[in-house]
Amino acid sequence: MADKFDVAPLKGLELLSDQVYSHLRERLLEGHYPPGFKLPAESDLAKSLNVSRVSLRAALQRLELEGYIERKRGVGTFVIDRHPLHIEAGIEKLISMSEVIRSRGHEPGTAETEVFTQPADNEIAARLGTTPGEPVTVINRVRTIDGEPIFWDSNYFLARHFPPTTPVNAIGESLFSFVEKRLGVYISHAVARLLPAQVDGFLAPKLKVPEGTLLIKLAQVHYLKDNTPVWYAILLYRESEFSWYIVRTR
Repeated sequence: MADKFDVAPLKGLELLSDQVYSHLRERLLEGHYPPGFKLPAESDLAKSLNVSRVSLRAALQRLELEGYIERKRGVGTFVIDRHPLHIEAGIEKLISMSEVIRSRGHEPGTAETEVFTQPADNEIAARLGTTPGEPVTVINRVRTIDGEPIFWDSNYFLARHFPPTTPVNAIGESLFSFVEKRLGVYISHAVARLLPAQVDGFLAPKLKVPEGTLLIKLAQVHYLKDNTPVWYAILLYRESEFSWYIVRTR
């Protein structure tokens, strides 16, 4: 059970934001505040620590990026369950998987990548707002965490947006960063669906798991600011290794 959120004013030569971060992180790691615990309001917490809200917010941003807390505008800040052997991320945040993995203290990687073109089938055409048969560029990847294959990642772009001649080594670890920085396409938002799936004969050797292993399928369409769909992504992974969370409020 969480104890009272008691803190002492911080002082010393270290930057105040770093002191706040270290202090709160220590309390979280010691289990003083369980998953779901709501932290005090920023004004109250800053006052108790005798720091400015600017220093406090910098510390909270760092804790949120590292997966310790979830901040909901106008609602509050909540503690998230952060198991060292299981990566979790807030599904509301549209950031690259590489950034999520690295922020949790792990190393993202790619075991294999292939880039090719094919005609859009009915599903892909519907997701990308085009007609069946339109050429699409496909990027398939096996993504790893600390060298272990965890994700099968399939991505579909209209060929006119993502040239199928793009060299594999030019893409890098973060496809999200490549799309925005190299292609100049700014992703405004995405609509994601979580569905059940199973490992088939094709994926079993790639993910190094038996056929029939249960998976979670994240199917996501990325949009421009004007709601134009530009990228359809399918991510398949084991729930035992990675999961999403969402803070629900009234």
